[in-house]
Amino acid sequence: MRLSLNFSIKTKTMILVIVLFILTCLVFSFLRQFDIRNLINLSKEDFRNEIENIYNTTLKRTKEFYTNRAKANVKSDNIKTYIKEQNIEKIDKLTLARFQVLKEENPYLISMKFFNHQGKLLTYLGEKSISLNLNKGEYFFLYKNKLTYHILTPFYEKDKLLAWIEFCLEAEYFLKEIEAFSKLRGTIIFDKNYKNKDTIEKDGKLFIIHSFDLTDEARMIFYQDITKQEGIIKNSFREALLLSLILFCIIFIILHYGFKVLIKRLELSENSLKNLNANLEQKIQEELQKRRKQERILMHQSRLASMGEMIGNIAHQWRQPLTELNNILTHIGFMLEFKKINYKNFKKLEENAENLISYMSKTIDDFRNFFKPNASKDYFYIDEALNKTLKLLESSFSFIKIEKNFEKKIQFYGFKTQFCQAILNILCNAKDIFIERKIENPCMKISVFKKERNIVIEIHDNAKGIIISPIEKIFEPYISSKHANIGTGIGLYMSKVIIEKNFKGSLSVSNENNGAKFSIYLVNF
Repeated sequence: MRLSLNFSIKTKTMILVIVLFILTCLVFSFLRQFDIRNLINLSKEDFRNEIENIYNTTLKRTKEFYTNRAKANVKSDNIKTYIKEQNIEKIDKLTLARFQVLKEENPYLISMKFFNHQGKLLTYLGEKSISLNLNKGEYFFLYKNKLTYHILTPFYEKDKLLAWIEFCLEAEYFLKEIEAFSKLRGTIIFDKNYKNKDTIEKDGKLFIIHSFDLTDEARMIFYQDITKQEGIIKNSFREALLLSLILFCIIFIILHYGFKVLIKRLELSENSLKNLNANLEQKIQEELQKRRKQERILMHQSRLASMGEMIGNIAHQWRQPLTELNNILTHIGFMLEFKKINYKNFKKLEENAENLISYMSKTIDDFRNFFKPNASKDYFYIDEALNKTLKLLESSFSFIKIEKNFEKKIQFYGFKTQFCQAILNILCNAKDIFIERKIENPCMKISVFKKERNIVIEIHDNAKGIIISPIEKIFEPYISSKHANIGTGIGLYMSKVIIEKNFKGSLSVSNENNGAKFSIYLVNF
């Protein structure tokens, strides 16, 4: 029964793998043919762009050349004067030699004509072609199945039109130029009803047609031989199928002889999986206990670090009152020594001392209440919680400029003490960075506002940003951007846990405007 089951699994698996392989081979063959065709199409498009570039460059170069020749002709030998006087004999005599030189340079040059400012023909050299379009500087013209290209150059005197000079060339000139540069065979056809085709087959070869409209009836056509490329596409499909067949035979042999080994390994894996499942729940419980223990340790370390911060703040708060108490005692001693103390003065000094002691006692109560955990969740105002936290840090933050932009009376349901603890960790972290980097004019901007259903708290400093990369690592335990002597790397981790785990919000950080910006999002249900 066991052998029969294995044989059935083997047969089904081999059939499935073979079918999938055949499908993969077919897809591979079509994709390879598709890729080669795309490459050839890109090559065709590049060739067409090259032909268009040659055509446009030839047009531009020809126009610039004959425009410059026209300007040079007018500027020499008083031609302008003879044009104004309409002295045709002088114009012909002075320009004949230049025209002959141009004709020798370009055999496709047909004529050179002079027109007055009204467009009337004064004289011409070469053939007398019929055409004048004063609205265009250059144009093609078809007359009696002969296509010509005309270049008109106007001349002015004191902003007043004086005359026109026109050069006329055979359109065949552009055809020969493109043929010379592109190595393609071309022709000019005259057919008003011509339908453009992508390809044409002739003499057993396949050609791509590249056409350019010159006029409504005339167009220039070039033939690109792509017989070889089409052969590559057909051969690529056959080659891919042949390669797939060879691979199919190799894989079939490997499957046939390797399946026994595979079945044995599957049986071993099955047994291992059963053993793993048996012990998995126990391992999960052990890992959960380790994680809870680690979190308790981190929470304890975070509380110790916060208590250290608070003790430092208490010391800041008490320093001035203790100094004043010392001054009172010293003053009383001096007055006793010089026997100048009386009951009235003593009661006044005693009252001042009691006020100072009362202030110090109230300070202790404020810090004690701050760390007193909430018994249950309750509604509290975000701005009041922030002000309370800033009040406790007032003495140690005396050198930092705090800019507050609080939207008033925004309520949140949660543990107020935990919220204050998360904010305190962020603020104290920034203060330590200010001190470590010796930042001039330290400043913190704290903003509170609503954005749709979210309460947003942003804390932005100018302490030159966080240097840890990636920046999100700042929230990992024992990762700190501060010096090892002052940073434990737990405070921001605990803030992250409080905001995201206990409050179901989000805490993120980014470097902006030469500082770090912590953004807290709380969902206001």
